[in-house]
Amino acid sequence: MTFVLIIVLTFVAFFLIKRSVKQSKQTESAIKVEYGIPSTKAELEVEQQSNEEVMKLLEASIVASGYFRTEKIPELIAILRSGSIPYGRTNTKVAVDGDSLLNLEEKRALGLNTRMKYSKKFIGYFNPSAFKTIEPKATLECMHLDAYHRVCRKKQLLSFKKLGFVKQVKIVPVGDFLDCKRIKRRKKVYNIDEVPELPLPGCDADFCRCAYEAIIPKDL
Repeated sequence: MTFVLIIVLTFVAFFLIKRSVKQSKQTESAIKVEYGIPSTKAELEVEQQSNEEVMKLLEASIVASGYFRTEKIPELIAILRSGSIPYGRTNTKVAVDGDSLLNLEEKRALGLNTRMKYSKKFIGYFNPSAFKTIEPKATLECMHLDAYHRVCRKKQLLSFKKLGFVKQVKIVPVGDFLDCKRIKRRKKVYNIDEVPELPLPGCDADFCRCAYEAIIPKDL
């Protein structure tokens, strides 16, 4: 009798826990539906325009670098564009992935890091001579991030100007060891219409991560 009672109590406990988890998920879903603020059509269009601007800047950097096969650039940009979504992070990984990987001998022959994985498809986008001076994955990712931050900073300045009361800005670094030496010495405050475009000339970072910070008037 005691054994039967234990089985019954175990079943009841399992049922109650399962129902509690289900109700919790339903509540969470209801909260998201009730309080989530969907983007308007206009906002999505602006975000898509920003993504396209990132792609154009990235393509320009890729062409100017000389690291890539000219005939392969349109394919590479198309793949990167396919991984770009509104409000999403930069997604360089879509171009890096591939089913067929270079073996150890192939990586050595190209002068690539033998400890890293490279798909043959990805490596095919590059001029082999580029591997003497660059690591392909990091190079493409930095180019992508550079384009992304350039567009973000442009939007940032535009938003400050739209506020109307922001007349001055300063350039602020992230504040870690990756910051370039040039920005660490710069404490200047600029009129909002005269602030230089980033990165600053002579920036030695892999890509500029600095941002513009609004100087709020004291009378506000």
